[in-house]
Amino acid sequence: MQSLLGPGPGYHLLAILDGYDVDIYSLEKIGVYQITTDMKIIGMDPILSIKKLKGYGVFFAASKDLELEFEIPVSVELIDKINDNRRNRRYLGLVIKYQISVARDFYNAKFLSGVVERELSGEGRTPVVVFYTDEVDELMKKLRYAEYVRFEVPIPLIPETPIETLARCARELKGAESAIARGDYPEALIVLRNIIMNNLTQLGEKGRVLKEELKESVLNAVPSEVKEVYEKILDGIEDVLVSNLNHVHKFIKEETGKVIRMPSREEAEYVYLMLVAVLRYISQLVITWSERG
Repeated sequence: MQSLLGPGPGYHLLAILDGYDVDIYSLEKIGVYQITTDMKIIGMDPILSIKKLKGYGVFFAASKDLELEFEIPVSVELIDKINDNRRNRRYLGLVIKYQISVARDFYNAKFLSGVVERELSGEGRTPVVVFYTDEVDELMKKLRYAEYVRFEVPIPLIPETPIETLARCARELKGAESAIARGDYPEALIVLRNIIMNNLTQLGEKGRVLKEELKESVLNAVPSEVKEVYEKILDGIEDVLVSNLNHVHKFIKEETGKVIRMPSREEAEYVYLMLVAVLRYISQLVITWSERG
């Protein structure tokens, strides 16, 4: 990632899985398979194709691994194909083609595409995610209850010098991310609400305002000739945070934090991604201007 996004002392990274396709194959053996330029296994046709799946944005603290999740909707057809494959004593193979946007800041993003690879013991890497028999057996046990099958691919991140308030927010965002992943959207909104209320804003005379220490972190970092510009930018960020807090309070009661109506995944992701963008922007802004100073 460093070679793509340029040198620097480290920074938070926002990765958005723009979309992915999954082709499922029936394989005769475990081994390293080759694919064509259009991402098909040479000499084979998939037994099932699932196209145009959508991914999610993921934000991680510095020096941690980023795990992208590939969710595959479970259907009767998918279960039948896997069971037929098991009965024929063949192996399951997936070719997962993805497109991802990787952003260091609002003005520095890269768009990547590729396929998920798997390391096979003693045989090397293959662009086909091949499953051993016992893995498929375990998978089928989970499919009795699961709505999605999830595959995680680790991507190393670049270390960053933390800003304490933002580092604390990043740690707490992990809780919201976990809640979204397991489908607990009320809990995710409660965590996000607490981040905005406790870490990013404070009560002022006319309502909630951006926390003074965050304002000072930015305004102390930028040159004096642009302070006025960034004061207006921070006013806009304040409006965004307050607006999203009001959005949360349509589902979570403002005074008590109790659930008043059930939020959807879209509600939780909307606020989560907003916070990712705001935190990443403020953090990188301070780092960038500190370097220049």
